[in-house]
Amino acid sequence: MQTERLSGMDAVRAFALLSGVVLHAAMSFMPGLAAFGFPADVSQSSALQIVFYFIHVFRMPLFFFLAGYFGHLVFHRKGTAGFARDRAKRIALPLLIGWAAFGPMMMGLIYINLAPAVAAAPPAPSGLPLSHLWFLYYLLLIYLGAIGLRALALKYVPEAGPLRNKIDLALQSALRRNVAPLFVAAPVAACLYFTTNWMMWGGIPTPDTGLMPQRPALVAYGVAFVFGWLMHRQNDVLRVLSQRWALHLCAAVSLTMLSLWLVGQANPFAVPSWIKLTYAVAYTLAAWSWVFGLVGVGLRFFSNGRPVVRYLADSSYWVYLAHLPLVFALQLVVLKWPLHWAVKFPLIVSTALALLLLSYHFVVRNTVIGEVLNGRRYSKQAINISHPVINLPLTHDRCVAELRNVTKAFGPTNALEGVSLQVRRGEVLALLGPNGAGKSTAISLLLGLHGADSGEVTLFGHNIANDPVHGALAREHIGVMLQEVALPAEMCAGELIELVSSYYANALSSDQVQALTSTCSLWKRRYGGLSGGQQRLTQFAIAVCGRPQLLFLDEPTTGLDVEARETLWNTVRQLVADGCSVVLTTHYLEEAEALADRIVVLGKGRVLAEGTMEEIRSVVSSKRVSCVTSLNADVIRRWANIASVNTRGRRLEIATDNAESLVRRLLSADPNLRELEVSHAGLADAF
Repeated sequence: MQTERLSGMDAVRAFALLSGVVLHAAMSFMPGLAAFGFPADVSQSSALQIVFYFIHVFRMPLFFFLAGYFGHLVFHRKGTAGFARDRAKRIALPLLIGWAAFGPMMMGLIYINLAPAVAAAPPAPSGLPLSHLWFLYYLLLIYLGAIGLRALALKYVPEAGPLRNKIDLALQSALRRNVAPLFVAAPVAACLYFTTNWMMWGGIPTPDTGLMPQRPALVAYGVAFVFGWLMHRQNDVLRVLSQRWALHLCAAVSLTMLSLWLVGQANPFAVPSWIKLTYAVAYTLAAWSWVFGLVGVGLRFFSNGRPVVRYLADSSYWVYLAHLPLVFALQLVVLKWPLHWAVKFPLIVSTALALLLLSYHFVVRNTVIGEVLNGRRYSKQAINISHPVINLPLTHDRCVAELRNVTKAFGPTNALEGVSLQVRRGEVLALLGPNGAGKSTAISLLLGLHGADSGEVTLFGHNIANDPVHGALAREHIGVMLQEVALPAEMCAGELIELVSSYYANALSSDQVQALTSTCSLWKRRYGGLSGGQQRLTQFAIAVCGRPQLLFLDEPTTGLDVEARETLWNTVRQLVADGCSVVLTTHYLEEAEALADRIVVLGKGRVLAEGTMEEIRSVVSSKRVSCVTSLNADVIRRWANIASVNTRGRRLEIATDNAESLVRRLLSADPNLRELEVSHAGLADAF
């Protein structure tokens, strides 16, 4: 249910894609690559060969790890059908159109570069040339495999749930003990070791020709994808990577240098088995150390949503799709220039990036192409890379909304007098109190519907009175269900829900709203023709359709039958489990008892009590003893430590400060005593 931008992970994804531009720009300056169709510049460089090697180690494992991470997010946000539609639009469509657009360009440029050699000896066909877009093809294959295996496991593995929990616990333990790289590197190292005719310097072979899946790439990038998929299920563990980024990067550099040294020791035509095995292990460990280190850097330093980084992240997909023909053409232009590679290489990179970013800004960003690639289209009027971003805290003990010493009066009536309260992430806060206590006023202040006379009101860390821009942005992350709601009676319930959904950038789909709130049967019925309880369910669906991170429910179950109330309660529990915070006002104390993590009791505009359910209950020290007995109620009232005795049909309900002593006396006085129950005082007693 996350709706905030994952800026740190998005920055790392952009780095993985943009580093590909640097990698391909270096290839014309590297000795020995002319045989593969690349331009051979007159100025060759061993230094750029090392730069290429370093980037090649981590680039694609990092990309597929992030693809798995974001894939899990999209899958559980949109469901199987929605995931398939989204990936077809954002992965399959760019693959097909990109190959049709950029493939002929690349083949034409390669022909120009190799024209004399091609005329003398035409190359034998080696399969469909996927060029630099091969990674999209393999990503689609891995998507199909992951979703198919998941479906089979859920259907045929009886213990799929417990098994998943064990995998999660094992993953957490491995990450905290710094041994996770060993587990994810092992299958890839084994695959590379047993690959015949393996070109060790090239690392994981690039499968850029042919549609038949190649085992090394499928294993290596499939493992990276699955690991990323698992990591998204437990975001808390990512903090381990952000804390240990320097350790992982040091290991990555050391292992990469070891791998380079091992390549230098091996005869490419007769590689000893021990060198091949050692190299396979060192190389794959280096790759995963890079992945963990770079992800840690992104989370540690780029999670604050810097505007320029966000802009580059948005543009990186287009830049990578379109870059190779441009880079290749620039390499051909400067091929014979009598300049050092230290001049030509940065010239190629900077020129290519400048032209690609200009094309993104003016041709892609606010067009249908940008909508396909980025999931949204920026209007021309809205092109503003300084747009502020709200990053909500990850920990559950952080405050998402707060009233701090707030006072509010309506004429001579003081609705709130010096009220302070906090709403924490991932909790249900119940506001209790009689009519006129100030509950609705407190909610209206947090929503910005009224301003406080004094004190401070903050929403997601921003004072919404002093900072209206962030106040408006913050309200994109909230949902509201008030007591008094007037909606157009002529519209269908589904039309109303879809209308409100359209105001949110990342709303639930219609199918998801129906499943979450059990409103499928109401979807096509006119709102005015619904019963009071059905109208309340529609209002609840409107409140949650935008994936709120803070949900206000003001007397939500008024008019609902028992089944509808249970549905609403279960939905609230599900939202809270996914990290949503809920502010609940209710006169049904059993509702607060069933849902609330903390309680604030208001009376005459002041906070009378605040604490957890147990802390509130503890203000009443007595316990309740209930039983069926032949003893007279008046006799029991005269016993010691008895607070009250009430008759409920055949049963007696006795409040006492010493339940153990009372139970012993009851059993002694009435051997036929039955249906004995002892319980703590309830919230109603405390209230």
